[in-house]
Amino acid sequence: MELFFFGFTLWLGAYLLARKSQKATVQLTGWGLLAYALALAIQIIFDQSIIIILLIPALLWIGAALHLLPEEDNTRHALIRVWAVTAIPLAILTLINTWFAALIILCLIFCAALIARLASRSQFKNTFAILAAIALFITLSAGLLILPLNWIPISWGVPLLGFDLILLGLTITAWDAFDEGESIRAHLLRSFISTFYYSGTLVLIASFFSTDTTLLLTLLTFGILTQAFSNNIQSLLDGLTLSRQMNDDRQTLRQTADALPLLSALETDSVNEEQFTRLTRRALSHLGDLPKLATSPLTNLPAVQGTNPLDRAHSLKSLLTQSIQKLKPQSDSKFGTTDEWRYYNALYFPYVLGLKPYTRRADFDSLGEEARTALDWFQTSVPERTLHNWQNTAAKLISEDIRK
Repeated sequence: MELFFFGFTLWLGAYLLARKSQKATVQLTGWGLLAYALALAIQIIFDQSIIIILLIPALLWIGAALHLLPEEDNTRHALIRVWAVTAIPLAILTLINTWFAALIILCLIFCAALIARLASRSQFKNTFAILAAIALFITLSAGLLILPLNWIPISWGVPLLGFDLILLGLTITAWDAFDEGESIRAHLLRSFISTFYYSGTLVLIASFFSTDTTLLLTLLTFGILTQAFSNNIQSLLDGLTLSRQMNDDRQTLRQTADALPLLSALETDSVNEEQFTRLTRRALSHLGDLPKLATSPLTNLPAVQGTNPLDRAHSLKSLLTQSIQKLKPQSDSKFGTTDEWRYYNALYFPYVLGLKPYTRRADFDSLGEEARTALDWFQTSVPERTLHNWQNTAAKLISEDIRK
């Protein structure tokens, strides 16, 4: 049972991280699953548990839950800052006195209540309701493990926490896919089968020659991680052996082929205005990522042409770019800072030009004069939350334009 929970959580955590999602919730959940797998590996090999590692999944899930709060929530950024500042001190205090773990348990209960509140007013009502229930189970499991209560043996508590974390990882995966407009079932099942076929074969062969637990666990880890991050490994090998242009082309084709099982069969005519706007917002955020764009349901729009996924992704990119250009005011100037420019600026510079307004780029001097002026304007005059609100409004305008 320990090997099962180790293998499953290691794979699921690696799968979430391999998705390269920009959502902090997905990344923190993935790292939390890997931390649990590490704690379980130590228990299997050394027959002991390290409290600090068992704390990591709970601390990371608190951060993941806080990142689920909507951007417009005034308390979101303050709560995330408090979590970032207090997580490590809380872990250290728990090592000094185990009863400090009660503070972590209270934080988990608080996060479960936050998610339950979201379930009452979010478009992901059912998903957040399930997440709230899972958060309560994680709180119970973590409390039984890290508080000095000794109500159940640790050999029972660790698998109990593992089961809760697996449910959490699967629910977060489903939420992320739905939010991105993707169909996750085929892609997830394919990853699971290929990973455990490969890693299981390695372990089975090795077991004929040795029954050493450390060796078998190492081979299982190697098999799972090499399969989960196979695209990254191939990109590294291509970068070492091929020209840059050929490497980039192969990477685009490989990532597109891997992402195709995520393509949703959702017909754009059947979705309501709110959902279509959300899909448009996601497509705009992936404007510079053709493999991601190829999985958007917007590739099913009548205006999108192409005989293969990459052609349709290029066509969708062109359609969205043309629609963004329509937001530009009728002016000979290439850049302006008046109100009539804000929606154009909010989409064109971050998504079409690929600027990261709140990250000082190392190649700032290589940017054109227009891009440098826009970057300075964003950083000095436009708060990040304001830009996010402008992008949401602009995405609604774009969705109305491309759906005509």
